[in-house]
Amino acid sequence: MNRILLEEILKRMKINLENKKDIGHLKVGALYAIGSQLEAIFYFIGHELGSKLIETSESEAEDLPKLLADVAEKYELGVFNVKEADDDHIVFSLGNCKSSEDIASADIKSETMFCSFEAGLFAGLVEKMTKKHCFAQEQACKVQGAVDECEFIIVIPKD
Repeated sequence: MNRILLEEILKRMKINLENKKDIGHLKVGALYAIGSQLEAIFYFIGHELGSKLIETSESEAEDLPKLLADVAEKYELGVFNVKEADDDHIVFSLGNCKSSEDIASADIKSETMFCSFEAGLFAGLVEKMTKKHCFAQEQACKVQGAVDECEFIIVIPKD
């Protein structure tokens, strides 16, 4: 358990409650602070949701980065910025990432990655589009304080 992170989140939750503000994202942050196994659970949930968000055929999936950007915009997941794209991987950043937005704006820092839900969601989307088992991972997180946008890689296996 990351006790320092949990204490910071609890302080922010108290302030938000006193000011009659939402604490939804902070509750998720508190779960992350309790245990790293939740990362796998959030990834799985994101992956399953991503595979159900769209109906597309392989012919429509020719421009994966554009389709991912469209989904990110449609569901307000954050600002999708492609950094690198090839047949076997996509590297992108997500500005205003919903999982980290409230935590990072509260100046709460974590040593671990925070956005496994989004990683799973985008992996599920790409898997649905390509019909190939994909994997995504967050490479840098805004909550760590080292980057301005959360950064991810999706690995797409070759045939």
